[in-house]
Amino acid sequence: MKNRQAGNSLFKFTISTYFPTFMNRNNNFKFANVFALLLLVTSTSCLLHAQNDVKAASKKSPDELQAMMKPMARLHLTNGDSLSGIPESIDEVENLLFHSDSLRQIAKFPITKVLSIHMDSWKGRPSEEIITRVELQPRFREITGDTLVGRLHQLTPETVMLDTWYGGIISLKRSMVQSLEVINSSPGNYHGPHRLAEWSTPKGGDSWLFRNGKFISQSTSSIGKDVKLREKSQVSFTAEWPSSMRFKLRLYSNDVTSGSPDAYYEININRSYAYLQTRGQVANGGGRLFAGARWRQIKVNTDNKRAKFDFFTDRKAGIINLFINGKQVCTLQSKSPDPKNLGTGIEFIAENKYPVEISNIIVTPWNGTHLPTEKVMEIESPDQKTANKEAQPHKIILSNGDEVPGSVGKVKDGHITVKTEFTPIDIPIKRIKSISLGNIREEPKKYRGDIRAWLHEGGFITLRLDSLRNGKINGLNQAMGDVSLDLSAFNRIDFSIYNTKANELRDKLR
Repeated sequence: MKNRQAGNSLFKFTISTYFPTFMNRNNNFKFANVFALLLLVTSTSCLLHAQNDVKAASKKSPDELQAMMKPMARLHLTNGDSLSGIPESIDEVENLLFHSDSLRQIAKFPITKVLSIHMDSWKGRPSEEIITRVELQPRFREITGDTLVGRLHQLTPETVMLDTWYGGIISLKRSMVQSLEVINSSPGNYHGPHRLAEWSTPKGGDSWLFRNGKFISQSTSSIGKDVKLREKSQVSFTAEWPSSMRFKLRLYSNDVTSGSPDAYYEININRSYAYLQTRGQVANGGGRLFAGARWRQIKVNTDNKRAKFDFFTDRKAGIINLFINGKQVCTLQSKSPDPKNLGTGIEFIAENKYPVEISNIIVTPWNGTHLPTEKVMEIESPDQKTANKEAQPHKIILSNGDEVPGSVGKVKDGHITVKTEFTPIDIPIKRIKSISLGNIREEPKKYRGDIRAWLHEGGFITLRLDSLRNGKINGLNQAMGDVSLDLSAFNRIDFSIYNTKANELRDKLR
């Protein structure tokens, strides 16, 4: 009691000495005024803290600011309901536990009733000079397989090992790998997109959106980038559309900033035909040209509203080979090839009535001769598989088009040791375009309960889900085995992926 009285006396002395207006003539508190003083002090302190937070945040990079943001997600159920929050875990009876500020307690939803989880957080891959992109064999009646991106760690007769930022070192079963591509940062190479600011949008930033690793058109407009296209190049990307397949691609554009370049090759694509137009200045002092070519019929199943496109271009010859979902659908030939003022940029053009989403854009040099061939599944006995596995070397395709047959051994310090017929040689990884792994193929199986996690930077990984906790998604993939992956690497997780009705409902969410 004495200590309390002494404290009160000291407080009164301090107030009466420095703030006399807060005491009445009996030397007692004017409580309203004291409360006002405390409110003023508290407000000033909060303001100073807020100013300090703003100053500290202004010094942070966009990636650091993103890391400070609380990850959020939106849960979509099969009955059409949706809820914002954070996925917590999967319980022992296969219920998704979901935390939402709108609810007083953790909500439980049977996995069979969950359609998708859309993640709002974005965490792209760390900047790397050289990356390796691996695509697995597609499952039965599917067009594309799982995709992983990382640094090539090791190759053996049985495995392909990638060092990834989202799952550490992942060992892949070689027979389930369909393709292995090496992408570097030298001119004529590109892998993205990563952000809208990297590209030019002549009609303003709201004409295209960037979300979860995709460019999403909002109006009739273009989006372009000078990727330093080589004379012979391969341009690949994934396109998605909610209504009908209809968009344009400009190659060798000499102005990606205005939306109206005066030189380019332009490919018009719809669900039945492809058409090539050429614009530019005629060589040898000739006038301007704007020439078309014949429409080429294309046959492709576009019912799933998504397809992978590959364009193999020869600027001087004016020839463009178009592949859709790994199959060649047509060859386009310019009537007036190689205008003298062609540039090195690419542009995507969308129409307001036909919105399109573009992702997983890859640009690499091409040797001008090597085109993909459709592989036929061969049924082999176990003895044949063993013999072929031992006999088949890798085929290393270099950036200049040369091929080196041999067995890839050690991967170290940016070089690959290749055992050739005559002597081992070291090849810098940055000089490699792709590595062919032979014709042994093993198709992954479909399992009831499989989920599909879509990466921000394009592609997906299919898992037989085991658990979801502490920011990790854990499960089994046939090619990878048991894996634990960083949840922030994904923009969406789909459930009931082999259910036709669920897939139709998902299409309506786009």
